[in-house]
Amino acid sequence: MGLQEYFAQLSRGVDLVAECSGLSAPDLEKMGASTQDAAELISLHAIYFGSTPYTGKQRLAVDAARRNGHTLSTLRHIESFTRRVQGRLAAWNLRVELCATSSEQVTAVARRRLREMRIPRQYTERVLLRQHPNGLATLTVTGNGLDMADAFRTIDQQHPGKSFIARMLGKAGAAPAARTRVTTMAVLQLEDYGKLVRRERDDVLVRTTSGTVITGAQLVERACANEGLITIISRTHGPVDLYRCERFASTKQRTMLAAEHPTCAWPGCNIPAERGQFHHLTPWSHGGETNVVNLVTLCSYHNGINDDDPNAPPRRGRLTRQGGTVVWQPPQTH
Repeated sequence: MGLQEYFAQLSRGVDLVAECSGLSAPDLEKMGASTQDAAELISLHAIYFGSTPYTGKQRLAVDAARRNGHTLSTLRHIESFTRRVQGRLAAWNLRVELCATSSEQVTAVARRRLREMRIPRQYTERVLLRQHPNGLATLTVTGNGLDMADAFRTIDQQHPGKSFIARMLGKAGAAPAARTRVTTMAVLQLEDYGKLVRRERDDVLVRTTSGTVITGAQLVERACANEGLITIISRTHGPVDLYRCERFASTKQRTMLAAEHPTCAWPGCNIPAERGQFHHLTPWSHGGETNVVNLVTLCSYHNGINDDDPNAPPRRGRLTRQGGTVVWQPPQTH
């Protein structure tokens, strides 16, 4: 048999398998097949022409394999993938699809389908200790993701074993655990407010829809009143800049406010500033900034009864700043 005839026979893979009907592996060996080839042919015949509850899918697979001229090698390759599938119906569905796929694409399609069928691994809290012949051991702990990240950061990567044990046993000099800080991130879509003009020093200039040019920080102050990180993103330029909105007074600001009002600023109240709170004269929720001009020291009681809404008439009075001085605005006064 010449090469041309040989290759023509190879393309008849599924028909060659069909011709094994009624034969056994020893019969094929007597005809000249190797032990391995004989076993594979009998196995393929059982799959493509043997008894199965999925006869409809079997016919589809045979017809598709014949139509695509799949060789014996390709059929064996297809079965190497279907063997990895749990469930006979799922295996037949994959077999039919791969038989209908060109031989060049079988591997790519099969790997994609196997990934889709893979059941995600379910992780639960657990601990595992493995001892090694050289005297070392590996401790594997599965737990809360944030807690594990905190613990990992305390480990000296140059001496992981020693530093971990020192931390666990509370030995002196062990690095303290640092808790993960979760920060809110808000995003402003620049084009919803205006247009990027240019970057200037460590900020950006934005022309608002009203035509006014303001800095990115001023845009954030006007658009957001929540504590957290705020990123300005342009649909054209991508991320433009990052800002932090901080609601609470810094240590420096608190010291300055205590110097201005050593006690609660409400008339007649003598509670020391160190036991007081720091109040926004123009409320944070109404766009008031966290700067000394807009802050004042109040005790917890007067901070609670102060009329915060600047647009409503005061009922119990409110504090305001006039000419650089904090004054009390009595109730029913406009």
